Amino acid sequence: MRLAVGEAVVYRNHGVGRVVAREKGTLHGEPSEVVVLALDEGLTVTLPLPQALEQLRPVADEEALRRIQITLRVDRELRTAPWLSRRNELQAKLAASDPVLLAEVVVEGAQRERLRLEAGTKSPLSPGEHSIFQKARKLLAGEIAVARGLDLPAAEMWIEKQLARPESPPAA
Repeated sequence: MRLAVGEAVVYRNHGVGRVVAREKGTLHGEPSEVVVLALDEGLTVTLPLPQALEQLRPVADEEALRRIQITLRVDRELRTAPWLSRRNELQAKLAASDPVLLAEVVVEGAQRERLRLEAGTKSPLSPGEHSIFQKARKLLAGEIAVARGLDLPAAEMWIEKQLARPESPPAA
């Protein structure tokens, strides 16, 4: 990853941004190079180059998009562990900044919501569950939009289309 000005990158659980500058300056009295990112909603982040190289990654390529698509199309066996345990696992997937793991969180949220509706349960997902699933979906849609050259609503529709056609998991 070059971190060239104009390059799209993913910044952990903040989502896709663009490198808007690389500057030389001083950090803690030492000469340093920094990378300046422009993120959604006008947020700008300045990272020292070593930290940028550690915390930024390239936007998903075609192979990753294919794995995302497969992940979104397959219903999985849902864990029945207590919410606190599941929450910790889901938050770890968000923090990992892996688009396939984000897709796993998105499909789990969609599947849990669908099962509640099918069972006639009026109660929605808990606010904590809903928040995690929505954050994963937002991050994933932003990355798909940049990777595919789509606007955000089109990326959301692409995700929805994948979720609408679950397939059986491959035989072991």
